[in-house]
Amino acid sequence: MRAASSDEDHMSTQWIVVADAAAARFFERTADGKLSRIGATYHEPSRMHEGDLRTGGKGGVDDSAGAGHHEADPQVRTSEKHADIFAKQLAQKLKSDHNDKKFDALVLAAAPQFLGHLRDKLDDTVAATIVDSIDKDWTNESDDQIAKHLNTQLYK
Repeated sequence: MRAASSDEDHMSTQWIVVADAAAARFFERTADGKLSRIGATYHEPSRMHEGDLRTGGKGGVDDSAGAGHHEADPQVRTSEKHADIFAKQLAQKLKSDHNDKKFDALVLAAAPQFLGHLRDKLDDTVAATIVDSIDKDWTNESDDQIAKHLNTQLYK
């Protein structure tokens, strides 16, 4: 009868998530140090032009200082809301993938503001797997360029 395999028998699997408020790419770093893309996900509303995100006119705000009524800027709130929604979706995916034992170590590389959204939404067990965070937006870089950035930033 064979004993259940211990953590020592299991090779660590590191995932790298490169994201901003509109897109995320998932990479896996293999034991030999190679980086391979294993997936991507997109948040279509965040990819839209800011002006296309809102519906209706600008909201009004009554100024409590007595200066009267002025127009609010719903674009800021709308884009923040969409970033929050996408961060929650990514966090749920990472939780599911972690529960399925697809990775044991996580590196987050995200646009600085989005990195905060994502970290806030992560489950404690997933957050505990984070081995590094990089506050850079590499979403417009090629996979090869991302690999070079990671080698420079993490694996000196």
